[in-house]
Amino acid sequence: MKPIRFRVTAIENINAQIEYLNEHTPHVVKLLREDISKTLSLIQVFPNAGHDGTVKTTKEIISIKFRYIAVYKTHADWLEVLRFYF
Repeated sequence: MKPIRFRVTAIENINAQIEYLNEHTPHVVKLLREDISKTLSLIQVFPNAGHDGTVKTTKEIISIKFRYIAVYKTHADWLEVLRFYF
């Protein structure tokens, strides 16, 4: 299992979405966090689970439940999560 590193933009994307949901549908925040955790666990075990990204050398994986796109790069010993599109 490869460790994950996050770019600041990825953290900012998640925090902005959680802030929005806290204001409008707070009961969904826990479900979103669980879904993000599952998605990240999946790519840790199967780094090639996502499809080739729009930007060369990136991969993208789409959450079916919440319809976000996680953009990441695979490196020899770790994964880099670049951003989330909600």
